[in-house]
Formats: sequence, structure tokens, C-alpha cells
Amino acid sequence: MLENRDRSLRFTMLIFLLVFVSASLLLACRSNDSHQSPGSIEKTKITFWNGFTGPDGRTMWSIVEQFEKEHPQYEVEMELIPWTTYFDKLMVSLGAGNPPDVFVLHENEMLNYIQHDAILPLNKFIYGEQGLPVSDFLESIWQRLVFDEQIFGIPLDCHDLAVYYNKDYFRELGISPPEKLDASNFIPLAKQLTVDSNGDGKPDKWGFTFGGGMRRHFYTLIEQFGGRFISQHADEYVIDTDASKRALQYVYDTVDLHRISPRPQFVGGNIWQGFLGGRIAMFADGIWMMNGLKAHGSFDWGVLPYPQLGSQKAVWGSSHVLCLPKYSDSINLEAAWTFVKYLSDKGVAWSEGGQLPARYSQLQSPAFLAKTEYKAFVDQIPDFIFGPNNGYTVEIETRYEPYILSAVTGQEEIPEMTGEIEKAISSILRRDSE
Repeated sequence: MLENRDRSLRFTMLIFLLVFVSASLLLACRSNDSHQSPGSIEKTKITFWNGFTGPDGRTMWSIVEQFEKEHPQYEVEMELIPWTTYFDKLMVSLGAGNPPDVFVLHENEMLNYIQHDAILPLNKFIYGEQGLPVSDFLESIWQRLVFDEQIFGIPLDCHDLAVYYNKDYFRELGISPPEKLDASNFIPLAKQLTVDSNGDGKPDKWGFTFGGGMRRHFYTLIEQFGGRFISQHADEYVIDTDASKRALQYVYDTVDLHRISPRPQFVGGNIWQGFLGGRIAMFADGIWMMNGLKAHGSFDWGVLPYPQLGSQKAVWGSSHVLCLPKYSDSINLEAAWTFVKYLSDKGVAWSEGGQLPARYSQLQSPAFLAKTEYKAFVDQIPDFIFGPNNGYTVEIETRYEPYILSAVTGQEEIPEMTGEIEKAISSILRRDSE
């Protein structure tokens, strides 16, 4: 009896063991099948931060989605952060060791991060088996990214200033748009386009305005008048000069002497809305405004090169640059570089976001040449000048922008104002020598 009971117990245990093993094998098979399914591959995450919060963000999302389709082993977690808060958040994340895997800077902001030892040099990737063709990148932009023979970023694009104009406005007044704007025709043309319909001395329509941040126009005009704002690495400052005074005076005169332009604080709405509403004939600003014009402009429009008002050709330009963190607790460098390389190769697609490619081959491709509205911006690439490339760039530009506005709106005398700008910037740069 006891023997039968033992035999029965052993049989029950054997059945249980067989059931357990079978179930384990079945789960393992299902698990293996799951991993082999394209939809359930364990993905490597790539975090990507940038400030593309406008229409350019939608363009970037479409490129990211295409990347994920072509590289199903990767998942991109993109965060769009307004530029006003972007740099503070980025610097904190870099210091804490949990930065994004890929992030965007403007070329003239990089030195600050390099000096803080926060950006990874990319030479081994660029010149490696999965590298990029260095000779294909715009040389003027590429040189901005090289420090002590180390390359710290990959240009995503480049961008500059030009003049948008309302073709319907020109036709209404019977005026033919010129091929270019220069010192001989700029003021007379803008006066023709300025309309005071009731003769009260307050124009109903304006001929021209400098749009966006005044510092970009300031950089441009200083160099057109034969000066420099600051050296490339900001080891000298040359703001209080005749060229700087002429630049500020010229902008001031468009408002108060020639009366062709509204004040920067445009009465009745901002300047951009004034242009979209048909009250401003010509509007000088960056290529990034084009998508807004395409979406909201209810008139026929075109683009002219930036006015050459001095003896030298010059127009402010810049670039968004893709960077990798030097220190990170979680980055997969192979994945991050694969993504950076992909974005660099998609310069023509990214141009839909309101930018120019930063590679010669892309600028010359049929797909990009078909975008004829970009021609004026492209033609100016040889004339690019850049803002200061200094560890304190963001602070410098934030500090002196109000000074420029005070000068061009007549709140302060221009000769005194250039001296005040130089003092303010000198106090910032002096920190390096203390």
C-alpha cells in the first residue's frame, strides 16, 4: 500500500515537472518569436534636444520618423524646447551627467560649451569608417567648429538675412522691383514705397523695415562700412568705432530722417504682422521667416538680396550645429553618431523647415535648386560674416541688444551709445583675465 502511494507520488511529480518544462519551453519560443518580430525589436533610444518650436519642428519630426522607419533598431525621443529656456536646461543636464544624446547649438555658442569641457570631439567619427566628407561642408561654417584641430560639431544647416518684398504692393504703385538694393537706390526706392494717404505726416504704409533681432543687422552694417564688431574668438573688441556709429546712424535715419521705416516698436501691431498685413513693402529678416510667409502671406511676394549699403559686401550668417555630450551616463555613441550622420545627409529635406543646406553637394542638387525662392539667400553665402564666438556670447548679445534699440529709436545719442556698448562687453570679457 505504501509502495503504491510512493509510486503515485513520484508519477505526479513527474507529470508536474513535464508540464512545467513544456510551459517554460513554450514561453521561451513565444519570447523568441516576439524578439524576431520587426514590431517588437528591443530598440536603442536616442534623445535629441533642439529649439525648433515653430514650423521647422514639424519638418524635423518628419525626418525623425523617416529615420526610425529606416533604422527600426533605434527610437528617437525628441524634445523641442524654446530657445529662451533651452540653454539653461541644456547646461544643467550636461553638468548633471544626464544630457541628451544629441543636441543643437548655434555655431557662435559652442565655445562656451567647449571651454566647460562639455562637448565631445568628433574626429574619430568624422574620419572613421562611417564618416562624413569634410570637403563637402561649407568651409566658412566648418572652420567655426574647429578648435585646437578638434572638430566639435556637424553643421545641420546655415541661414542668413535677405529682404522679403510684397510684389502686389510694388504693382499697385507701378514700381518695378530692382535686382538688388544698394546705397544708390535703397533710400529713393523706399521713399517711393512709403505712402501717407491723408498727408498728416504719419505714413499709412512703409517702404522698408529691419525685422527681427537688431544685432544681426548691426553686425552686417558694421562690416559693410569697413569695421568689425568683435574678432572671431573675441580676443579683442572694436565696437566704439566710426563704422559702428555709421551702422547705428543708418538704421536711425531710416526711421527719423528719411521716414521710410516704422520704429521697432511698431504702432498698431508688431513689424512682422505689419508686413503680412500689407503695410510694409520690404522686410529684412532671416530665411527662417519664409515658412510663416508661405503659410500666412495673402499676397504675391519675392526675395531680394540684403542691401549693400557700404563699400564692403557682408551679410550676417550662422548655422545650427549637431553636438554630442562629452560625459553621459547613458549615451550609445554608435547610435548617436548614426543619427547625426543621417541628419547631415538630409539637408535638402531639412531646408523645408526654412534653412539652407550646409553642404556643397546638397546646395547644387536638382531637388534644392528647384526651390527658387531660396536663391537670394544662397547667392550670399560667400559674403557671410558671423557674430562673436566667445564663451560669453549669449550674455554679450543679451546685454547689448537693448543698447542698440535705444540708439536706433533716438533714446540715446549714438556716439555715446557705442561707447556704452564697448564698456558693457569689456566688463564681460575682462573676466577671462581676472
